[in-house]
Amino acid sequence: MQYRLDDEASLCSIDILAQAVERICVKGVLELRMLRNALREAATSPTPDAVKFAFAMFSRVDGDYRRLIAHEALTLATEQRGRYAAPRPRTVRRPRML
Repeated sequence: MQYRLDDEASLCSIDILAQAVERICVKGVLELRMLRNALREAATSPTPDAVKFAFAMFSRVDGDYRRLIAHEALTLATEQRGRYAAPRPRTVRRPRML
């Protein structure tokens, strides 16, 4: 699988996923703590190896937790819509010539 880390959308996705795991992290569940740490590492140092490791950790988490994480990530993405988007260029309306 090819991982692209040169665009803002990928970095934003990693950050949102890390926040989602942080929100649903349950004390005593080792897989969630490992995933949280892997995502933190991928967010601070987005190398292909760090992202691959985070992806591997996510795939090891129980399916119910993965669904919870995905739901929380979608909620966060909706709340943060536009936070990472490039500013839209302002258009200037020119007066009509008669």
